Amino acid sequence: MTGKFGPDFELPAELRAIAEKNVAQARQAFDTMFDTARSAVGDSEGRMEEVRSGMKELRQKTLGLVEANVNASFEFLTKLVQARSPQEVLSLQTAFVTEQVQAVASQAAALGSDARTLGESTVRSLDEHARALSERVQALGAAATAHAKSVAEDMQSAAGKAMDASKPSDPNQTY
Repeated sequence: MTGKFGPDFELPAELRAIAEKNVAQARQAFDTMFDTARSAVGDSEGRMEEVRSGMKELRQKTLGLVEANVNASFEFLTKLVQARSPQEVLSLQTAFVTEQVQAVASQAAALGSDARTLGESTVRSLDEHARALSERVQALGAAATAHAKSVAEDMQSAAGKAMDASKPSDPNQTY
């Protein structure tokens, strides 16, 4: 080991090797972290797209049901205008109300079921995503801890060797 300091400072080969190893490990950890982040973002976007798609389908179904109800109302009005007696008006009105109550009850049940299914699917998907993300973060934390321990061990080893090398071979020698 040389005792040079200043512009010609030389890093001992062992310390240089440790530094190079640590830089390579830090680069690998950084790349792993960003790959994990990119993957998590992609997964999140995919899961959110599933939710958006489900919501879109539910909205379209709702609009279809509204349209069907409006069309039924127009059909009823057309029949009502053509009615020839108060008894026929009352009969058409009774039939229309009965049919609409049944239709609305059936539609509400179907929409409720679809909304529940979408909600359950969304919660399940988000839960799976959160668990996977948690596992990734734990793995990254474990890798960072292992790296930090490795660096500490390397530095302790190098410091011990440097201390041994700096001890004078002649205990009476002074510098």
